[in-house]
Amino acid sequence: MGSCAAPSAKGDDKFITTDYLQQCRNYFVQTPLITATPIADIKGLQDFIYWRPDAAGTGVEPVYVVLSNPYGETNATGKYSGRDYNTDKAGGPIQELDWKTALIEREGVDKVKLHVGRFEEAPENAVMIDRLEKILTGELQVSDTDKRFYTHEIRELERYRALGIADVTVPENCYEVWNNTHTATLEDFKLSSDEKLLYVPESLNSQNKY
Repeated sequence: MGSCAAPSAKGDDKFITTDYLQQCRNYFVQTPLITATPIADIKGLQDFIYWRPDAAGTGVEPVYVVLSNPYGETNATGKYSGRDYNTDKAGGPIQELDWKTALIEREGVDKVKLHVGRFEEAPENAVMIDRLEKILTGELQVSDTDKRFYTHEIRELERYRALGIADVTVPENCYEVWNNTHTATLEDFKLSSDEKLLYVPESLNSQNKY
């Protein structure tokens, strides 16, 4: 699965920007504050105004907040995943794919490692890749979760390539690209967005160790 690197502490204008209302002539306009926060859960909410005490402590001042989705503009909701994504920027149409017939092979494992290597290091991915390596040597019996992870990452790589993104490249709009290709890949294999379908319990538990 993977994800992009965490937003810088300095913020990113793709996330949330606050500024004072220009219409309020009686209030001093400060430098806009830019912060990275989780995406708003309230669908359709794009901006709002809240009031806070002013610097002098003698009154209140309005703050105008604009919400911006780091996943970019979407035009569809996945039938199986339930995730919003942009079908025009997902690396091609949804296909009818079957993870059950997958055979874990050296070439495929190398593709998985190549693809997840572009993302921020994630312990859950490391655990799953280690499992794939052990499956290749016969140390471990392949599970359905291993097959789903294996086929998902390879198919996601194909979608990145279809978008013209080099294998070792992290695009500037990495969150948007990842969301679109990840969601489309879930749809390819008719999977929900439940992470337990792609990661065994021990890999998910590894997240808590860091």
